[in-house]
Amino acid sequence: MKIILFAAAIILLVSACGQNQGQKEETADTKKAVTTEVKAEEPVAEQPVEAVKHEYLSQDLATFDLYGKVESVNYDKGEHTLPVCVQFDTNGKVTSIVRTDSGGNKENAQILYDGSDKIETILFESDDPWINVLTYRDGEGFQAPITYTTTNQMGNYTEVTYQRDSSGIVTGIQREESIHFALVEDNDPYTIELSDFDRMGNWLLCTKKWGEYTFVIKRTISYYQQD
Repeated sequence: MKIILFAAAIILLVSACGQNQGQKEETADTKKAVTTEVKAEEPVAEQPVEAVKHEYLSQDLATFDLYGKVESVNYDKGEHTLPVCVQFDTNGKVTSIVRTDSGGNKENAQILYDGSDKIETILFESDDPWINVLTYRDGEGFQAPITYTTTNQMGNYTEVTYQRDSSGIVTGIQREESIHFALVEDNDPYTIELSDFDRMGNWLLCTKKWGEYTFVIKRTISYYQQD
């Protein structure tokens, strides 16, 4: 199994969708801007990934860090958050982002795009005034987000920024959190491990470590049949 210390913006996006604000699951009582170095291990022979060309097929698939003709991806973060399902059409465009509560009630997210047809804002009405904002680097081609912010637009936010080298590989993570317009300190290390890659090279398991806390996100991915 290949393990990569890496930061995918959508991991944080799904962590926030359906999360109760103010827990130390992503709490805010001890934080400051923290930079974490991210390094990738060498791949091992047993990684079950076929000879796949690792390039995104659409901008929306890039936003969710997905390779191949994905039909849907389900995120499950355990008992502290609600499961989220993202659906795509055959062109790789998001058709819906839905989360389901413990009673089986479903809520559709509102999705707003920027002027370059990239997903900029994702919000659930029940989270109001909290929204999720994504930003991207300048340049051509399909891009994964470089900054993810969860904010109530009133001086409270968590922002994670990813440093990348010239090849686009993530080399560091900077995390910043504010409460009532004031940064709060946190010296705990923060890392993300991606593992259990499928045949298309998509990760299925994410282990996020923040100080003494560990959180696990599982992805289940469905693909359109290949022509």
